[in-house]
Amino acid sequence: MLRNILAAIVGYIAMAAVLFAIFSLLWLTVGPSRAFHPASWEVPVGWALGSLVLGLVAAYIGGRVCARMGHDARAATILIAMVIVLGVVRALTPVEIPAEPRPDDVSMMEATAGALHPAWFNWLNPLIGAVGVWFGSRK
Repeated sequence: MLRNILAAIVGYIAMAAVLFAIFSLLWLTVGPSRAFHPASWEVPVGWALGSLVLGLVAAYIGGRVCARMGHDARAATILIAMVIVLGVVRALTPVEIPAEPRPDDVSMMEATAGALHPAWFNWLNPLIGAVGVWFGSRK
């Protein structure tokens, strides 16, 4: 059981690492002008949909890592539960809306902290993640 828990944790870390790498490259490519509405912290629908696709890819990779390390299929079940629980907690956490308009030049970390996604995104994201892990963990 400990091996399955460790596999789920490593799978989650792999998901986070893949997301960080992909979004870092995307941020360097498009910058804040295409990642946000003008002078706003709100992300366009296209960015939100693209984030879901990239999240699916990262979850698939996390599922693959988890399946390779896990003792049996319970490792993937643990990872899916982690993705759903943490995603629901994030969706239920109130979002602090920045008081001032978004400056033209913001760092990726500032953008991550201040981004306002549509409400549907926050609820769909953990489901997409769970599906990605499930597909990635299939042997």
